[in-house]
Amino acid sequence: MQKFTRPLTREIEVGGERLALSFSEKGITARPVGSRRPPWEIGWDALMCFLTGLGQQPCTPADVSAAVGKLKGGGPAQPRPASAPAAERTAQAAPAGDKRAAQDLATLLRRLNDWLARHRSGYQKELLPGASAANITALQAAIGMPVPEELKTLLTWHNGQSTDFAGKFEQDWMLMSTTRIGDAKRELDGGEAAKHGWQRAWIPFLVDESDDYSCLNTSQPGNPVWAFWRGQTANRVMAPSLTAWVADFVAALERGEYQEDPERGSFLRTEK
Repeated sequence: MQKFTRPLTREIEVGGERLALSFSEKGITARPVGSRRPPWEIGWDALMCFLTGLGQQPCTPADVSAAVGKLKGGGPAQPRPASAPAAERTAQAAPAGDKRAAQDLATLLRRLNDWLARHRSGYQKELLPGASAANITALQAAIGMPVPEELKTLLTWHNGQSTDFAGKFEQDWMLMSTTRIGDAKRELDGGEAAKHGWQRAWIPFLVDESDDYSCLNTSQPGNPVWAFWRGQTANRVMAPSLTAWVADFVAALERGEYQEDPERGSFLRTEK
């Protein structure tokens, strides 16, 4: 890999103006050509988060790892021109980028299955069979919107976990079924959750014992994962997509960074 020994500057034209972009090991700076005012700057970590949908939030090391993981999957697919009949036939089809992410997620879930079988078989036995097509159709009717492809993939892997079991999927989060997702979304959309930042575009898929949720934010590209905490308005981005969230989880599992609490059933991430 060739490293920067000094800043590299190039000129571009944007909006009818010539801009000077300087690239260095720290990131990118931009200013109008000939200007003596301080340039605008962005670091490489922040740039990766911005490109993959996390630009509006503070960029943590976990965000950077998730952003780079998403970067490996390629950017959103560009639509091809289509005749009117073809466009009508494909209007309800999932975007190619969503299907590719769902395929990547299926691969990650196979790795997760293998890991659970070797290291956490007791919890794996409490996972419910995958959701059927009828389950997915019923969920779509319950939430009043299409079920994202990645969420379909997760639910057809396992349709939640036994409600009589105290074990957690990740940290203190429990995996939700199609029925539980539909019930929770109706309650959240119709209750006072909006006072605490809840948005109707969100679809919950993980829940804890305090009825806090991890959700897919369908109003943003990639359906980023957001945490919704009852009693708080400062909800936060957890990952730029469900696939990125699972990728970070599986990678950490395989590095040995999780430990189960036998009393509470929590599955906590530890620092290495």
